[in-house]
Amino acid sequence: MIKKISNLRKFFACAALILAVTWLHAFSPGGARAADNKAAATIEELTPSMSYKEYHKRYEAYYGDTTARMAEEGNPADFLLDDGKDLANKVEGSKGKSCASCHGKDALKLKGAATTYPRYDARLPGIMTFALQINTCRQKQMGARPLKYESYDQLALTMYIKSLSNGMPIKVSIDGPARPFFEKGKIAYYKRQGQLNFSCAICHVQYAGYKARSNLISNNKHHADHWPSYRLKWGKTGSLQRRFRGCLKNMRAKRPPLQSEMLRNLEFYLTYINNGDLIQVPGMRM
Repeated sequence: MIKKISNLRKFFACAALILAVTWLHAFSPGGARAADNKAAATIEELTPSMSYKEYHKRYEAYYGDTTARMAEEGNPADFLLDDGKDLANKVEGSKGKSCASCHGKDALKLKGAATTYPRYDARLPGIMTFALQINTCRQKQMGARPLKYESYDQLALTMYIKSLSNGMPIKVSIDGPARPFFEKGKIAYYKRQGQLNFSCAICHVQYAGYKARSNLISNNKHHADHWPSYRLKWGKTGSLQRRFRGCLKNMRAKRPPLQSEMLRNLEFYLTYINNGDLIQVPGMRM
């Protein structure tokens, strides 16, 4: 009996040691980081519910040409275009410049510039979105204050300059140093998160073309070619990153600030998927 008790003590002591080491590894800063990195590098690949062609057929059968007809009658976001043009010619900041000072009257020399954004920028280092580039130019080239993201002026200026590339194909590059940020964007897209344990891909890959309440879940094709857009649900114009944050809220997940690294990487990943599609700004969505 004494020998059995002694063996049991040794067993529980050994088990306690193993648990202690495991706990320290998991909850120490280094161990937690290692666990997080391992989880972050794992992508749960999902099988697409249908081709984009099939999704488009379902969309037309369900919505018809409703949004197209509304856009023809007048997209409310069009009002921002004229104001954005004025902002492109407006002199601001300590250097007495405007966008037009470097890019010609009405900034017309920027035609085609939006086709390569988001793009890798070694100065960050990381992904430079079109909206972030405009604010960077305002600060460094004009000595002007950055425009608050999602403000009227910021959306108007971004939309106007991006509209100069309307009808031109997206050609985002993920080569060289851009590749790791593309992979991070893909991980963010497939990562389950929030109280509902959802990911972007569950809706827009696995269940694209099916209904969520009265809405048809969109395919991830054509998610990035028409922003900023007027959205009927918002009753106003907004950016793609605002849409990301809205989805994260629905997932009951943490919402990073606008132009944070995660949202820039996510925008980079989705825009690359749209390579070859034509820019069409402003868009109109349900």
